[in-house]
Amino acid sequence: MLGEQLERAPITEKGVVGDRQYALIDDATGKVISVKRPKRWGRMFELTATTDGDTVRVSFPDGDAFGIDDPELPKQLSDFFGRAVSVTSTPPGTGFDEAWVGELKDGARPYFGMESAEVDGEEFIDGGAFMANNGNFFDFGALHLVSTASTKQLAANAPDTGFDPRRFRPNVVIDAPDVGFVEAAWQGRTLQVGDVTLTVSIPVPRCVMTTLEQGDLPADRNVLREVGKQNKVDLMGTGTPFPCVGVYADAAAPGEIAVGDEVTLL
Repeated sequence: MLGEQLERAPITEKGVVGDRQYALIDDATGKVISVKRPKRWGRMFELTATTDGDTVRVSFPDGDAFGIDDPELPKQLSDFFGRAVSVTSTPPGTGFDEAWVGELKDGARPYFGMESAEVDGEEFIDGGAFMANNGNFFDFGALHLVSTASTKQLAANAPDTGFDPRRFRPNVVIDAPDVGFVEAAWQGRTLQVGDVTLTVSIPVPRCVMTTLEQGDLPADRNVLREVGKQNKVDLMGTGTPFPCVGVYADAAAPGEIAVGDEVTLL
């Protein structure tokens, strides 16, 4: 769902406190619901999840809102999607369906040689392997960082396409004075953000989600196509370059970050 911008956020080794604490499950398949299968679940981006004290509230386009523990919420969500869904805070041990859209990725094949299947004319992979292994609702790393240097570089080469950092759904947007894909040099290094130390792991491969309408950001399939043209990265040395923006990171120790904190590459 769409999220919220925070002025301050507590960080632990599990990421931003409260981030992806819950997920929706497709009752028919048992899989986590992801907008990465947009023809079925694209309406997820019409919903917003926000913190409300110690709980979470889900808001619908008509203005109705329900607490995460409200027994009415699954009923409302099932009606909204036209398909039975449940709310859970317990990872189910399975992943999610992801539309591969290789034509927007310069023909790149699925990660690590994983199998795909064609369903209703679309190619799908079974995403979320790390989610199932790690027992959480994250694609990979606990924290996701994107710099404005990268989005400015994308915009410079494709001025008719919008590359608002929100498209990439990061936990942290780093306002950088440079222009370029600076995160490439951060792998394996440490960032100090306020009083939190972050260890950067790998670049973030991008998916069809970046092309969808999100709030006031219009749908634009050229977003992913341009990322593929401008910044393909050989992910984990597999020999196949994938369109990437941003990096994953993990917190070495708990702390708090806030808007305006200085970011230092150690």
